[in-house]
Amino acid sequence: MRVRGEGFADLYRLEKMAQKDPGRALQEACREFEALFLQILLRGMERTVLRSGLFPEGLEMRIYRDLYYEQLARDLSGRGLGIARLLYRDLSQKMGLKPASYSAEKGGRR
Repeated sequence: MRVRGEGFADLYRLEKMAQKDPGRALQEACREFEALFLQILLRGMERTVLRSGLFPEGLEMRIYRDLYYEQLARDLSGRGLGIARLLYRDLSQKMGLKPASYSAEKGGRR
């Protein structure tokens, strides 16, 4: 699961998927939202940590930390925290989609 898309390619892919299978597209959008939410949450938590100043804060360290939190968010959302499932349930009802079980096919758990 990608946390960040390459421009509008992911949006275009979701739009095409929504034309064929709106339920599946909604599931994918909910999974991506959960991963993005977790990434923002992790970065916010990291900002609260005090730095000692022993090691200089360089560009390399910031890039490493961003990549680390991106991967950690992917892993956590892949385990299914339930945010995507709840979001899917509420949005599918509002969209009038047939009630179907949420498939965590990319997450690995149901």
